[in-house]
Amino acid sequence: MNILLGVSGGIAAYKACEIVRALKKRGDAVRVIMTRGAQEFVRPLTLQVLSENPVGTDIFDASYESEIGHIDLARWADIVLVAPATADLIGKLAGGLADDLLTTVLLATRAPVLLAPSMNTQMWFHPMVQRNLDILQEVAGYHVVSPDSGELACKEVGPGRLPDAPVVLQFLDRAGAPQLLAGKSVLIAAGPTREYIDPARFISNPSSGRMGFALARAAWVLGADVTLVSGPSALANPPGVRAVAVESALQMHAAVMDEAGRADFVCMCAAVADIRPAEAAAKKREKASLSSSLALVRNPDILAELGQLYGALAPDSGGDEGEPESGPFLIGFAAETHDVVARASAKRLRKGADMIVANQIGGAASAFGATSSKITVISAEETLDFGPATKEALAVDIWRVAVRLAGASPTLGSEKS
Repeated sequence: MNILLGVSGGIAAYKACEIVRALKKRGDAVRVIMTRGAQEFVRPLTLQVLSENPVGTDIFDASYESEIGHIDLARWADIVLVAPATADLIGKLAGGLADDLLTTVLLATRAPVLLAPSMNTQMWFHPMVQRNLDILQEVAGYHVVSPDSGELACKEVGPGRLPDAPVVLQFLDRAGAPQLLAGKSVLIAAGPTREYIDPARFISNPSSGRMGFALARAAWVLGADVTLVSGPSALANPPGVRAVAVESALQMHAAVMDEAGRADFVCMCAAVADIRPAEAAAKKREKASLSSSLALVRNPDILAELGQLYGALAPDSGGDEGEPESGPFLIGFAAETHDVVARASAKRLRKGADMIVANQIGGAASAFGATSSKITVISAEETLDFGPATKEALAVDIWRVAVRLAGASPTLGSEKS
């Protein structure tokens, strides 16, 4: 993707270097334009080396114009990111001014524009700054990533910090992605559960939650309102996603059932423990008191329960392959050691899911804890193979198939009451 980065004159201009590095690392082509103020904080040569392209600083630079040209640059960009965007630059853009190279290119481009404001907290809260941002969003269709809160360079504490590069890139991807899930509500269950024997011991599994977190991130990038119910995981919550942390299968069951009726899509990607101790000790049990047997009981089958309420097993569904009159589109996961596709297909029918994603566990191709995988997506209509690919890429493939099978339309949410 062709990314044009505009850097204006704030202390956060140094973070533009990390943004360029992150963009280049993932394979994007980057060009940079700096305002006069930005050059007081970062040398153009630094961004030229990092971007591997000349840096634009002056609309009257004959050599730069002859090599690129500001209009050609405006057409070249697939998306324009301004980070940091100062209050001064935001005001100029809201007024339609074009008095330097960056503002001229921004007026000339038809690419999506993402602003990442960074400024003093009191400036951020000033009604004129907020009005200018409203104008740019409502009239010009600009996208805005809100600043982080924390201690600023001026020692004030509050919103105004430029978010770190991974967060900015997440919003950049959303601004430039096809909004396949715009207006849709997505609920994802991810990660393992822990079933405690006592405060020091539990039953669990090797799931890292990576696939579920990738699905949440991809759904948000594609425009959805996303809720992620996750068991214990070392992964950071994706920006923009509402996170609900749980530990046990019973907690996950309660959280999912509370949210599912309001969702357009429910994706059960979690590795939920099938069993739990019949009784969990309140205090750590002495080793001498442990026996070779442990009384266990079954946990709720969340996907099967959803299938009975909303899926093919619902009373008004019309049969195994029928469509229920209301409720979310149900996506299940099947991690299998053998006969992967056959066992996953049977699971889809047994649980009443609309679609199921099958993957291998064990051996060199194991999906547990891996950053990449191979999957098979199974529905009543088709069986599709994807990968090997990163879980982030596979997540996009899964949502593309789900949206198509669900026949997602602007009225989907209102039909599912």
